[in-house]
Amino acid sequence: MQTCTLTMAVSSIPSGSFSVPLLANRHNTMTRSKAERSGLTFPVARIWRYMKRHYSFRRRRISITASVYLTAVMEYLTREVTELAGDLTIKAKRKLLTPRNIMLAIANDEELQKGFSSIVLPFSGVVPRFNKAMLAGKPSTSRPSPQRSLSKTNMGKTKRTNSSNAPKHSAAPVSVLSQRVIAKRTTLCVVRGSVTNARGDAVVHPTANSMSFSGQVGNALLRVGGQGLASIAQESYDQHGPLELDGVRLTRAVGLGCPYVLHCNSPNYNGSDTHQSVVRLTRVIEKCLEICDANNLRELVLPSVGSGGCHYPKQLAAETILRAIKTYCDAHFETTILTAIYFVLYDQESISVYAAELARLV
Repeated sequence: MQTCTLTMAVSSIPSGSFSVPLLANRHNTMTRSKAERSGLTFPVARIWRYMKRHYSFRRRRISITASVYLTAVMEYLTREVTELAGDLTIKAKRKLLTPRNIMLAIANDEELQKGFSSIVLPFSGVVPRFNKAMLAGKPSTSRPSPQRSLSKTNMGKTKRTNSSNAPKHSAAPVSVLSQRVIAKRTTLCVVRGSVTNARGDAVVHPTANSMSFSGQVGNALLRVGGQGLASIAQESYDQHGPLELDGVRLTRAVGLGCPYVLHCNSPNYNGSDTHQSVVRLTRVIEKCLEICDANNLRELVLPSVGSGGCHYPKQLAAETILRAIKTYCDAHFETTILTAIYFVLYDQESISVYAAELARLV
């Protein structure tokens, strides 16, 4: 009787397309791994098991969300280190990525070095380190060498203004710490020193729309240029009005190592909209470069724009500025007349950030 009832129940099921596709869809949904559903490459389920078994985790009840987050962090760090190591391998003209390339990539990145400081990679060698006292006798540490010195301005075009309002100052030595050539003609140099002592055709002054000298760079320029420099900026403000949003204006200079000053309305950093902050800072740098090309200014002295009173993170500001310069020079390599751009910095943190970003600029 039971067999007859089961046979009748099965025969009563319609032979339509209801049961088989439903089971197939359910089967396909269940076979998707946690990594696929999370959009990751590393195995989430395996890392979850390791987290529950490892002695470093005190609690055995670990949510799957924690394993997804840890997997994403591990995958990001792996991709970052692999990308940096690959760039070093290409620059060294090698075909094989070795543990030493990975170690050097980590050592050249300040943030990665902090996280991997206690880790030793096998077969990677060591990073050579020299005490500063051992390099004190070299000429490059006391004054710039003839090849790397901040060269004189175009005297055929620029006439220096002698003003009694400009105080006299002694030029402190500056030293070129790192340099690189982009677009086959423009040299980017990381320089330790003050913008008041650097020599070029123009110096960038990050300011507000009022063109005031209230910032860190502005105070340094005003101490050297004196009232004459402030009068020139005030005269330009009275004639042309305040600076436009992300605008740049060129004026003469007094008492500085550069005959011209580029006043730029430096944007403030917006932490809730990082992309827009990057776009605005990029626009300011591009305008500075365009004005240099339009006015036959070949050498530009550039401080770390945005990382002071505008509250940009130093690494983000350096990466944005270098990327903007690289993009501009690559797009105008046949027409640009810029031969050198000097990143004049005074604190060790900014120097390290700019040197690292310049080294991995692609």
